[in-house]
Amino acid sequence: MSKIMILMPNGYEEIEALTVVDFCRRADIEIDMVSITGELETIGDHNIKIITDKKVDNVDLDSYDGVVLPGGYPGTMMLKSNKDVLNILEKFFLEKKLVASICASPLVLEEAEIASKIEGTIYPGMEDMVKYKKHIQESVVLYENVITSRGPATATLFAYKIIEYLRGKEVADKIKQETLSNYIEK
Repeated sequence: MSKIMILMPNGYEEIEALTVVDFCRRADIEIDMVSITGELETIGDHNIKIITDKKVDNVDLDSYDGVVLPGGYPGTMMLKSNKDVLNILEKFFLEKKLVASICASPLVLEEAEIASKIEGTIYPGMEDMVKYKKHIQESVVLYENVITSRGPATATLFAYKIIEYLRGKEVADKIKQETLSNYIEK
């Protein structure tokens, strides 16, 4: 079974974090919510409190197949300034483990010196803040072992792409069916 972590600062976009956690668990992907705040309790950008599973200093990085960064501007700034986060991203990127980033959090990929090596996307209007090898104006972009996405409304698509990457298209399609993605207006 695949095992990933989602790094939780304070000020993250709750829908982006919890959609990924929920959908990955539905797909039998083990996902730990990992706090970078020093406390298990985190507070999202819309004042929703979430108790995480672990603190970042209590994780065995070698036991994970990937890392996810939720967006939200205050949370992104907290992720971007955290040395543990930058070290995890660098390690996972170099080891070809999954690195997934949504909304504003590709700014953290820029800080970790990953963005210039990939094609990706970011929240609209922030394109000039990330120096991708190539900007792609799509809802979700997969480039090698990195998945990027645009923002809150693309959180389900982002989660499906993470599932497809880790478990395959058949499992992703099953979760899409179970979560009624075929009913979303196009």
